[in-house]
Amino acid sequence: MRLSENRKLATVVLVICILASIVLFGGGGLRNERYDIMQVFSDGTDTSLSVRHSMEAYLQRCAERANALAEQGVKLGADAALVDEVRAAAEAAEQGGEDLDERHTAYQRLVPAVEALYTALEQGHSADDLVDARLAYNDFKGAVNLIQNDQYPVMASAFNRKLEKFPANLIGALFGVKPLNTFGW
Repeated sequence: MRLSENRKLATVVLVICILASIVLFGGGGLRNERYDIMQVFSDGTDTSLSVRHSMEAYLQRCAERANALAEQGVKLGADAALVDEVRAAAEAAEQGGEDLDERHTAYQRLVPAVEALYTALEQGHSADDLVDARLAYNDFKGAVNLIQNDQYPVMASAFNRKLEKFPANLIGALFGVKPLNTFGW
């Protein structure tokens, strides 16, 4: 008996091939798509530029400018607890790594800490004293704006929506593909 003569056997083989291709190629495809989006996080969408325009670079810029503001806080005699909070959150946000949830948590701590420090500096000092602090704060706010308008959160949100639908939710669970942090987008 040949396969081409047995319709039931041929149907079973066809169904097995279809399911295997969905599971095998779908899982690999989801992993590859997640990897590509993580590359956008670290390298940005336009890698031909000499300056990186990526979430990674923007987080580092936020941390650098927050540390510059903390230095100004020390010079101007700001509350040590505010300065220490800014420095700790900046260090956590700046550290590279794959755990985007930790980086996002640190970033969420950093923004209000910087706001609190700058507000305290504004209340206790004249505009002439705050020139360097204002520069660091404005650069920090510029980096925050870049984070909020970057392409990565859009791509991560689309990927997460894709993971919520059938059959990607089953395939993703099978292959351990996890949703991406969208940085509050």
